[in-house]
Amino acid sequence: MEKVIKQLDKVINTIKNSDDYKKCIEIKNKMNDNTELVEMIERVKVLQKKIVNNPDSIDLVNEFNDLNDKLNNIPIYHEYLYYLDKVNAMIIYVNDSLNDYFVKTINEY
Repeated sequence: MEKVIKQLDKVINTIKNSDDYKKCIEIKNKMNDNTELVEMIERVKVLQKKIVNNPDSIDLVNEFNDLNDKLNNIPIYHEYLYYLDKVNAMIIYVNDSLNDYFVKTINEY
């Protein structure tokens, strides 16, 4: 088990040492310095939760759409999402590879 953990740590470190991950963290830190931007992001998260519980609320959906449009027009936020997607793609790839390996290995027996 210790060998597996060491190999997983290598995979995690590879992701953390990637330029995309470093850029994502750098941009996130810059965004955290912008109080207005942080508040907008938090408001979007709150609205998302409210919409899940009340999907028929036109007011909530409109507010969410308006705020989301504003966020997507902020260059640093747009750049952050770009790098976040790239990092998430790496994580998904690792996850899918591990799942495939487990399924294949279990089905061999």
